[in-house]
Amino acid sequence: MTWAREFGARLRNLFQVGEMRRRYDDGRVQVQTRNGRVVEKAEAFPYGFCARAKSGRAFALFRGGDAGGFEILPLLPGKGVTPPELKDGDVALYTGEGARIVLREAGGAEVHASGAGDVDAVAKGGKFFIGNDLTNMCEVLVGLIDEIKGLVTSGPPYSHAVQPASRARLEAYKNVVKKLLKEGA
Repeated sequence: MTWAREFGARLRNLFQVGEMRRRYDDGRVQVQTRNGRVVEKAEAFPYGFCARAKSGRAFALFRGGDAGGFEILPLLPGKGVTPPELKDGDVALYTGEGARIVLREAGGAEVHASGAGDVDAVAKGGKFFIGNDLTNMCEVLVGLIDEIKGLVTSGPPYSHAVQPASRARLEAYKNVVKKLLKEGA
């Protein structure tokens, strides 16, 4: 029955739950399993995804129940971290502080920054809609364009103003801004 006990131990050791204890600069994480074993290795992420969790629960997969051959599966969110709401087929990347990127199965992508973070984006064949207050943004841009159209020199002669052709181009630009921001609202 020694082989049965050994087989049972290997089977119990296939998966072990633990807590992340430390992250190293080279990408390795240290995990302490519930049975007290401490393992260190880079997390095994699926293709197209990577993360640097600050804390969380981890699963260690010990191939064949062997402590020498293991993988640390990606960390699960810690307390207080809530993934974004998704519909069937949607995919998301998110942080514990609320920033997220959601790719919708039905089409489209959502980018939400948190705090003072910047969002850099490139669209090819699609439109990006800015989630800030579009009405206020449109008012500011339209006001800026109107201000530029009304520029007058500060010294003599006071009659120098923006050329009519430039004013027409600015008015056309203002209409484009209004149209783009209206579509995003």
